[in-house]
Amino acid sequence: MNSGMVITNDETSQKFGFGNKQLYPKVSILDPTLTFSVPANYTAYGAVDAISHILEFYFTTRDPSTAVQDRLMEGLIINAMESCNRVLLNPEDYDARADLMWTSTLALNGLTAAGLGMVGFPMHMIEHTLSAFYNVPHGAGLSAIIPGWMRFQAPTQPQRFAQFAERVFDIRTGSDEEKASQGIERLSKWFQEIHTPVTITELEIPAADISKIAENAITLAKVWRLRDYNTEKIEAILRNCQ
Repeated sequence: MNSGMVITNDETSQKFGFGNKQLYPKVSILDPTLTFSVPANYTAYGAVDAISHILEFYFTTRDPSTAVQDRLMEGLIINAMESCNRVLLNPEDYDARADLMWTSTLALNGLTAAGLGMVGFPMHMIEHTLSAFYNVPHGAGLSAIIPGWMRFQAPTQPQRFAQFAERVFDIRTGSDEEKASQGIERLSKWFQEIHTPVTITELEIPAADISKIAENAITLAKVWRLRDYNTEKIEAILRNCQ
């Protein structure tokens, strides 16, 4: 129910994503029963991916006035976590599967990003190289990248990250910087609770490969016009993900 596609070139180890309005389906049928057989690990990876789509929009918009969209995105993140927890307890819980499916759909069908202006996908940009090089599941790679990227980015947007912590995890005490840090740790803890990795070390990606990963990722950064990302910055983020 979105306009995106992903293509991997196995020979060059490049995984690129593209979007075009011509890719929107005329009809999208969402049947939760078809997801009953999805195993626990891939259910968790899917929930992480849905959350990451929202976080990309939430933290990269430069519009200072997004009150309606903020509440929408925050609510979807909460629902993704809650419905994922319910599904992991009972894989054939129809309502839980339906909630997770609908949340995941709304996360990337254009509604969440509406009115936000230019947004970017830096976490996906870095993760795509992990999938291309090491064949790790996309959601697993994202859960290893998200906490490190957030820790790297939070000092530049402490108020934004504090708002995330307050509204998603009900963190009310401390400075903006302290709230931001606590919010990131709470999200990372939830990843651990659903058994997804929170570091690239857990994916058995050696530190010696960081430069190679950054060199590969910068090509996609250029395609996606992430002009404020260079190899040095990507390397610094990856070191934060160890």
